[in-house]
Amino acid sequence: MSKRETLLDRPLKRPLDDATKRAIELEFARRRHEIPIPTELKWHTDQPEFTIRSTWMSFIVQFTNHRLLVEAELSFAARLLATEANRKQAVEFIESIATELEL
Repeated sequence: MSKRETLLDRPLKRPLDDATKRAIELEFARRRHEIPIPTELKWHTDQPEFTIRSTWMSFIVQFTNHRLLVEAELSFAARLLATEANRKQAVEFIESIATELEL
């Protein structure tokens, strides 16, 4: 059974728009090699959020008018294996893209 935990919750500098969504996709593709496991980026069809998904864990990045929220959804195995350093590395990856795109 998967469990969610909040890794980052901070103010959003500006709203998400279509151009920024495309920029996030391009930046993810460009920096994909920095993630040590196979992942995919998938946008939610109705909500301003995307998921970086892998076999055992997913990172859900949500945008509201005022907040950027990153949650990890971890399988039981991932909860046992994912260290604080792994979580920190995932947040740093997402935060660096958000900073670069001024989000």
